[in-house]
Amino acid sequence: MLAVFMPALPGAFAQSGETDVGEMSVSGGFLTGAGTQGSLTGGSGIALSRYGMLLFDTTFLPLGHNSIQFWPAPSTVKTSYAFDFAMDVHVRIPVKEHWEPYAILGTGLIWNVVHQQAVDPRGIAVTSRWDQFNGAFHTGGGLRYFLGSNWGVRPEVKVIISKQTYTCVSFGIFYQVPPGWP
Repeated sequence: MLAVFMPALPGAFAQSGETDVGEMSVSGGFLTGAGTQGSLTGGSGIALSRYGMLLFDTTFLPLGHNSIQFWPAPSTVKTSYAFDFAMDVHVRIPVKEHWEPYAILGTGLIWNVVHQQAVDPRGIAVTSRWDQFNGAFHTGGGLRYFLGSNWGVRPEVKVIISKQTYTCVSFGIFYQVPPGWP
């Protein structure tokens, strides 16, 4: 029976089964944990096996009057935005054709740019710029749904655990490129 069904198995899964298949993606969504703000993510990666993919992505997180540290006080923050530079592994779960759920495990570096309003010792209002950095752990999950042979949509929930915990819910598109592209 194995000899009969083995050739049909690759067609039963969403994953191509090839290694070195690349992926490019872009997604947008919202972030909770610093109020509710929009987010934008772009990334690329490579399939290590049928069950794993390594992705590098960057997420832009406007934080409003919040920052990744508990200082400065939100009342003195004029603007704050962060970039999450991530290296994540998508643990792919073979289900059936067109469907590819995955779990996220990874790490990242969050760079936060904060513009703070303050008053100097002479009583003059000044705006200071701060750069804050924190390491982060990523977890969560998502689903690749193939609309074509090498592209589709990807809803995802990613939890970013750092000094504070953020939840990023996003929806995007992806395109998989063949091995050796270009």
